Amino acid sequence: MRLKTAIVETRVARPGMSIGQALSICVESGLPGIPFIGDDDRISGRFSVRHTFLIHSLPSDMVQGAHLIGHQALHLEHTDEHYAELFKQPIDDLILPDAACMAPGAQVTKAMALMEKFNSSYLFVVDDRRYLGVVTRLGLTRALLREFWKQ
Repeated sequence: MRLKTAIVETRVARPGMSIGQALSICVESGLPGIPFIGDDDRISGRFSVRHTFLIHSLPSDMVQGAHLIGHQALHLEHTDEHYAELFKQPIDDLILPDAACMAPGAQVTKAMALMEKFNSSYLFVVDDRRYLGVVTRLGLTRALLREFWKQ
């Protein structure tokens, strides 16, 4: 089975875009990340929801001790202003340089192997340097079930 059966088309992140705009694209698409397209119109990295909150909202000591924090630890919440200001900031400093990409005719098994290598649940589909969309583990599983699970 080929990747093209599971592609989700998305908008992309661009230089100067706000964090709020990029997060909105991810939420609208139901994806944890989108490609970052530089001034040369090529993928030069990726914007990641997880990475954004890890950098701007989760102190490392909180992550390390997360299992010790009670459910009612309201004193650890960020203020409304924190998120209002965060979402206005540009994404440029948050872009991760590693962006796993494959051609639309690639095999599903290779895509899943590449996602493992990059410790990612998604990768970008590119045809002749042109971004086509994203495939996810769940999307590939959905396509496999649709094709081979005839219950």
